[in-house]
Amino acid sequence: MFGLQLPVASGRCTRGAFMTLLKIKENVREELGCHFILVIDTEGLKSPELASLEDSNEHDNELATLVVGLSDITIINMAMENTSEMKDILQIVVHAFLRMKEIERIPNCHLVHQNVSDVSAHEKNMRDRKKFLEQLDEMTKVAANMEKKHGNYLFQ
Repeated sequence: MFGLQLPVASGRCTRGAFMTLLKIKENVREELGCHFILVIDTEGLKSPELASLEDSNEHDNELATLVVGLSDITIINMAMENTSEMKDILQIVVHAFLRMKEIERIPNCHLVHQNVSDVSAHEKNMRDRKKFLEQLDEMTKVAANMEKKHGNYLFQ
């Protein structure tokens, strides 16, 4: 996405977290309001390699909270069609965003969903997107209850 070559584990995703500082070209500095962008690439949440560890959920929650807390924009890149895996990952991220809301920090989040079959079926994709957003709203309510937050929390 940013033209970077970051270290990866053999045949899998990144292990740990890697940061790269990108210098912004002069012609877009004013528009972006900065001279540099810090790109943080982390290992995937719910990694099969870490699933057997006793504290893998805690590790994922801490990693998501760290990245969301440091970021102005969080890009979640999901290359899967398994909705239960997606829900697990997004629930971890929702917890991180709820923690940021607690300290009055509201970073921006973008979901990139790859490997979606039949992208030409616009109407079906719109219907699925609406259903997915409803599920995200429900997950956010559950996460808010788990975090002992009261009120009407929605993902959107």
